[in-house]
Amino acid sequence: MERIHELENKVQELYSLLEAFKKLNSDLAIQDVFENILLQMVQVVGAEAGTLWVLDQDHEEIVASAAYGPTASAILNIRLSKEEGIVGKVMSTGEAHLIEDVTKDPNWAKRVDQSSGFITRSMITVPLVAKGHSIGALQLLNKQGHSLFTKQDVNLALALANQSALALHNSQMYDDLYKMFMSVIKTLASVLDARDPYTAGHSERVAKYSVWIAQRLGLSSEECDELNKAALLHDIGKIGIPDEVLRKPTRLTNEEYEAMKQHTVIGATILSNMEPKSSMIYAIQTARSHHERLNGTGYPDRLAGNDIPLFARIVGVADTFDAMTTVRPYSKGHTFQEGAAELIRCKGTLFDPDIVDAFTTILEECHYEVERYKLPGRQKGN
Repeated sequence: MERIHELENKVQELYSLLEAFKKLNSDLAIQDVFENILLQMVQVVGAEAGTLWVLDQDHEEIVASAAYGPTASAILNIRLSKEEGIVGKVMSTGEAHLIEDVTKDPNWAKRVDQSSGFITRSMITVPLVAKGHSIGALQLLNKQGHSLFTKQDVNLALALANQSALALHNSQMYDDLYKMFMSVIKTLASVLDARDPYTAGHSERVAKYSVWIAQRLGLSSEECDELNKAALLHDIGKIGIPDEVLRKPTRLTNEEYEAMKQHTVIGATILSNMEPKSSMIYAIQTARSHHERLNGTGYPDRLAGNDIPLFARIVGVADTFDAMTTVRPYSKGHTFQEGAAELIRCKGTLFDPDIVDAFTTILEECHYEVERYKLPGRQKGN
């Protein structure tokens, strides 16, 4: 229990930090930041192409994190060693580099052109320096109109790079913080699931199914991210359920079932105490209402129809499916086909028909082998 409280406090601290970083930068999706920085630089300087290189501190490499131009897709994710090429030289010295003919520069990394098929003639490379540390570099390739880059172009690129570096630095910090936050959320979910050996991995599976459904329904990337967090935390209220009820190997008595039902209220209360509350709205709604049913027979508030929040309706379907298909001491568990059939039988009465249709279609498409299902591309990485 002490470990769970520590994780709860960590979640709250990270949420507060995430909100603070949001206010520092209006465009925090890190890939968007990469692409916007690069596009502005290419357009202002009048280059044919460009590449944004970012230092991967974990692997001590420089990664092509954004690219613009006719062979952009082939350049993305190319990796250079920390000291390799003109990029490595610029990042190590912190000084801009103008080259009129790359074939005459011994530092030029030819393999980037060889990998992409692009023909580089001339280039400007400027460092991205934030807080005194080199975090990347921008390369602008081939002045449009077959002209040559000028010292004025270099000065302009440097000025833009100085402004861009801070935005990139903030976004990287936010991205790292977000990864840490999600790691804590997943750890908290795992700790909760571990209290009941028969539901190990339940929260992760429910979150996975929920995101699949959301994508099929056309929810945005941001909404899918919020749903993922809410689904991972949907059973957090089980912290307050006694072990003799939560871990009981036989069916619950009516009195025990009423106690178990309180996990929805307990969960919403726990999440309501986290700050900032605006960041917890979806998680609170989902924790409280994922056992509500379309015809008003659910709990704790006997909500019906669209009065049940969308995320709670989605998680309710995913949660029920996972519960039906999990082996328990008193139940061998349904097959995935049987679970899908039960959802279909109850759609329109207990479950939202659109949500059931979305999920059962996914199950049919992967032939009920969920480990083989692949999410479609999402719009929340010389």
